Amino acid sequence: MTDTAPETQTCPFCYTEMDGRATVCSNCHAVKDTTPPGVARVKVFFLGGLLAFFGFGTTFVGTGRGPSMWGVPLIVLSALVLVWAWRADLSHQPWHRKE
Repeated sequence: MTDTAPETQTCPFCYTEMDGRATVCSNCHAVKDTTPPGVARVKVFFLGGLLAFFGFGTTFVGTGRGPSMWGVPLIVLSALVLVWAWRADLSHQPWHRKE
C-alpha cells in the first residue's frame, strides 16, 4: 500500500512548511479539519431531510387554520440543500484558527 499524502504541506495562515500528515500548525496552532467527507455529507443530508419534513408537514398538515405559507419555501430550500450535498466536493479539508 502506498502513502498518498504529500511529504510537506504549507499552513494557509502563516505559510509555515510542515509535515504532510500534521493536523496542527506548530507556529500559529491552526487546526486541520479531519472530518471524513462521508460524515460531513451525512450531516448536510440530515439537514435537508429535516427541512423537507417540516416543509411537507406545514404544507399538507397545516397548523389547524389550513396550510402554512412556509411549507413550499421550506421544500424548495430542502431540495437545494440536498442537491448541494449530493454534488459538493467535500474532499478539501479546511483549516481553522481561533482568533
